[in-house]
Amino acid sequence: MKSLKTKKLEIEILERGDGLWMLCVPASSVRIGETDRELVKKKDCVDYLRHVTLFVAKSRWDCKKWLDTNKQVVLKLGIPYEVS
Repeated sequence: MKSLKTKKLEIEILERGDGLWMLCVPASSVRIGETDRELVKKKDCVDYLRHVTLFVAKSRWDCKKWLDTNKQVVLKLGIPYEVS
């Protein structure tokens, strides 16, 4: 039996080659505008999660601070768009 709980969001803070740090999160393709919401409603397309970079900073600490401030937005981006 499948669990109805929402999957834990896999947030990553990675160091880039140029010394900056980036915050990467899975985001719904509908919520970032990549897939048309109307097509998902008509069941012509499906929504999928895609890893995107949301924030770039000079330190890991700055990324964590930004994430703490914007946690609600990040969580909403990670919820796939569903038609009931």
